[in-house]
Amino acid sequence: MRVKHIYWFSYFNLEEPSVRYRAKFPLELLLSAHGITSSLIIPGYDAKNLCRFLQVYFSVLFFRKKDSVIVFQKIFTRGIYAQALKFLLFFRRKNTLYDIDDAEYVRRPAETIHYFMKHCAACTAGSQALVAYIHKFNSRAYLLTSPVIDHGFTWQRHKEAPVEPMSIGWIGYYGAHRKSLTSLLFPAICELPFPVTLHLLGVEGIAEMEEIQAIFQDARHVSLNMPQEIDWLDEHSIYAILCTLDIGVAPLIDNEFNRPKSAFKLKQYLSCGVPALASPVGENNAFLHHGCNGFFCTTPDDFREKFICFHDRREAVKAGFRSQEKASFQAFSVEAYCNTLLQLLA
Repeated sequence: MRVKHIYWFSYFNLEEPSVRYRAKFPLELLLSAHGITSSLIIPGYDAKNLCRFLQVYFSVLFFRKKDSVIVFQKIFTRGIYAQALKFLLFFRRKNTLYDIDDAEYVRRPAETIHYFMKHCAACTAGSQALVAYIHKFNSRAYLLTSPVIDHGFTWQRHKEAPVEPMSIGWIGYYGAHRKSLTSLLFPAICELPFPVTLHLLGVEGIAEMEEIQAIFQDARHVSLNMPQEIDWLDEHSIYAILCTLDIGVAPLIDNEFNRPKSAFKLKQYLSCGVPALASPVGENNAFLHHGCNGFFCTTPDDFREKFICFHDRREAVKAGFRSQEKASFQAFSVEAYCNTLLQLLA
């Protein structure tokens, strides 16, 4: 089948990276590059979103377009929205897709998630671990790695002589990654023998800021930058910051929830050409090549040693990384994502 239209029912609004990167940006490219139209539904009880939902919902239920696909993205609740989509799936199962990029079944009731996995014609997932999990419920499960936009920003620090302090950066939701950061990354940075600036993009509110400041209160060599009120919808402003880092970090505790993660923050660093230190957990293993575009670190000592190595041998390390700059981007570009999606839907 040559897909002509996609009905995409998201699980949240555009503030969620998954909705932007797995839905909004790919759907825009599918239209401009392939002429495939789409209906992106954002759940909400305000008049605008509710009217849009009802319009598209009854249109696909009674007048579904020819050669169309229905995508249910990470639906996991048991509310009215999810129940309505279950009803739609019951009557319009042909050419349906359930898309998921997090192990939501670990932290939420799994009934709705399993329902869509079982009853959709096929499923796509952001990691191999998720694909393996889905295979328990649906034999048609495929890897669709989360993409990063082609933002045009390139690693700046490799063009400079070593600049003090060294700039280390992390991006994400601090509340969701607190344990990984406090057990793997922060102890390593506290023990560094040279000054660093630690940029934390995703620390929200005074309580989280004070918690982190307390951790580093005796680490006089660490300068903290925790910008507030970040406009996450302004993608280019985010990458403008990331490209100024010396090194990006993606620590992850090895557990059932983290193993299925799609290595999104790692991809964000690599898309700028920024070398990374990351835990060898989940999809990090698929995109970080040890010694080429970064280093794997398992313990706080590993992180500390690699920070010191990078600091003391920055010129040599940078020279090695220059040849790898953005080299892997095509593997997780929006274009690659769309091409894979079209192959799966053919």
